[in-house]
Amino acid sequence: MRRLLLFCAVIVALPAFAQQGPGPQAQPGLGAQPGAAPAAGAQAARPPQSVNVRNNEQSGVLIDRFLGNPLNSPPHLSHGGFITHAILTAGNPYEPGPPAAVLEYRKELSTATLLAGETTQLVKVPDAFVFYVKSGEGRLDDGRQAWDLHGNMAILIAPNAPHRFLNTSDKPLELIMVTWTETAAFKQPILVRDIGLLPWCEENAHWNNFSKCVFDSNDGMAGTDHILMVMLPPFEASQPHTHPPGHEEVWTKVSPGTGLVLIGSQLRDFPENAAYRVPPNSITEHSNINTSKDQPEWYFYVSRTRLTTGNPVTGIGTPGGIAADKTPPAGPLPSAVIPTPVRPNPNIVPIGSSPEKVQVADVHSKPLK
Repeated sequence: MRRLLLFCAVIVALPAFAQQGPGPQAQPGLGAQPGAAPAAGAQAARPPQSVNVRNNEQSGVLIDRFLGNPLNSPPHLSHGGFITHAILTAGNPYEPGPPAAVLEYRKELSTATLLAGETTQLVKVPDAFVFYVKSGEGRLDDGRQAWDLHGNMAILIAPNAPHRFLNTSDKPLELIMVTWTETAAFKQPILVRDIGLLPWCEENAHWNNFSKCVFDSNDGMAGTDHILMVMLPPFEASQPHTHPPGHEEVWTKVSPGTGLVLIGSQLRDFPENAAYRVPPNSITEHSNINTSKDQPEWYFYVSRTRLTTGNPVTGIGTPGGIAADKTPPAGPLPSAVIPTPVRPNPNIVPIGSSPEKVQVADVHSKPLK
């Protein structure tokens, strides 16, 4: 009953709060955008904000294609020791295709488990990796230097950087692994950060998201890449909103239990280790929902945006942070919607503003014995 009431409240709120505007040209497999294009040189009239709020059947979006669960994938070996299960894999998100094959810029998002007492091989791989250590204890080394690992750490590994993992405990070392081809030069071959020591970089993003900025361009990643840890407080929901073509945003639930996610007009259970990529069509809204009254939900967030000439994108770095249309409506805002001025919160450290506060979370290596 509680979930039903929450669902009804979210649906009622959608027309009033959706960040919507004129959408892009129809994307194959994602549903067509109705209406004729304006004549050359003419300025299209701004439609009502609710113009794109339509159900998934009308939009032609099969949202289950954009959801992945490692329990649905067969196990494989990686790094000569990890047992992995794919959550989402590479594919074309603009055309019909296999379930969970929707990653545009990444090769794979997966779980990785290193059993008690096991070690991976010392490998050099041409791909880049981000690991999130969910639980367990272990060690990472490059053959010369070593980093001690525990839960709630993140690791950025540059292409061809030697690396090896060792489980030093009697329990599994559980990680989330992101793999992709990278051409940017990372500032360090291996960078380890303790997320618990990172400052908060965002609050109330899309209503209720609180974020820690883990890795970004300040660490040498591509300029639009962002790795965040996002917290949704108890009994809250994030604002339903959309994303345009070229924007890849992936949410992986890393906290225990099963939550809820709204994708378009449908709710889905969102269990631990499951993930979804937001359908990139400027139509299908998404919102994370925390039904617990006493426990926060935590999400490992990965995003990248394709920048195109003549179509600049702003708002990168905010979880979910690119609205389908950022053009303000013509004329003055009605008094009822004039925003209340918000004073800067001294507890928030925006991206790149205080590198020394971020570096406090860097885990230093020690010589490998």
